[in-house]
Amino acid sequence: MEIRPLTQAEQKYAYKQSMQIRGQTGSIGILQGGYGADNEFHSDFHEINNRLKTEEFEADLQKTLCSGEYSVLENLDTMRAFTLQHPQKGFPGTEYGFRVETEKFAYLVHCNPEKDSDNVEIHCYVKEWLDHHIKEAEKGIRFINSRYSELFCIEDGEKIKIKYSSGEEQEHVCRYIDEYHTEVGNHLYHICQFAEIMERNGSEYTPVEPEPVQTEEKEQGQEEKTERTLELKTQFGTTENVTLTVNTYVDNNSLYVGMTTVEDGFPEPYGDVTVNLLTSVPPYCAFVDTNNMPELEDFLVKNGIAEFTGLMQRSGYCTYPLYLFDAEKMRGLCPDGMAAYEQENGLDKKQGKKEKSR
Repeated sequence: MEIRPLTQAEQKYAYKQSMQIRGQTGSIGILQGGYGADNEFHSDFHEINNRLKTEEFEADLQKTLCSGEYSVLENLDTMRAFTLQHPQKGFPGTEYGFRVETEKFAYLVHCNPEKDSDNVEIHCYVKEWLDHHIKEAEKGIRFINSRYSELFCIEDGEKIKIKYSSGEEQEHVCRYIDEYHTEVGNHLYHICQFAEIMERNGSEYTPVEPEPVQTEEKEQGQEEKTERTLELKTQFGTTENVTLTVNTYVDNNSLYVGMTTVEDGFPEPYGDVTVNLLTSVPPYCAFVDTNNMPELEDFLVKNGIAEFTGLMQRSGYCTYPLYLFDAEKMRGLCPDGMAAYEQENGLDKKQGKKEKSR
């Protein structure tokens, strides 16, 4: 399985397509969903082609995207860590896109990590069909006159401007179908048919200059820092850019805090900030794993994330400090994880002020 950001060409297929393009690209259906209060992914599948929705596809979809075993969609914090490292300027605002690919299927994920609900849309395709169509579309869309003389050529997804005999002007997005057919707006034309209609109506058509694609180039090895990315100075003298994740321990619902980093463009677990000693602790408190990462205390205090309560707990040969985490700070760093933790423990969001446990 491969996970990577969408290419510019693929971004066009992370939206709903026309019936013609759906058929040519092997569109199977659209998985729409989002993250609930439990921070887990919930979705509904909207079928497009029941002949392609085979048992093999359903098993692949479940294993790849729904089980959470491999997926960057496992929880909202994990998805945010991935998208923050891969800003896609082909989408408006805070929307992002990436491709999850298996042997036979391609899943184009269009998501908005800042939206509260229904923030993920996954377009499911037969990989061979989709990639063949994208490759063919690289030829561009030809516009000719009624005598088959080529006037201009535009890329798939670009626009033309039609000036009607009345003087009215309209711009239309054009999509590649094949060498002799194109969609102009919502209508499918043979390229000669389109030329004849335009000439008969006394209309003119010209290409629209495409808007420049915004890119953010980074030097090799340089990671993008965001407001949720923190610097961890390790015990080995290196500096890591990390993001925090929040969950609860299964056996007692107490606070779990972890770290993720980015390796080869993908989020990877970095380490556990907290450790579960099976001891009852006050809300927003947790024992910090200074045994494996002694640098954690300095990291937590300097970033205003937590403060030492003055309490210690021994486990085996190790002693762990109990820290009170700043709820407001943690809500800003891990909003959905904290929401799930607070709901699971019946906590009022007004709690969590910096008051040392006694």
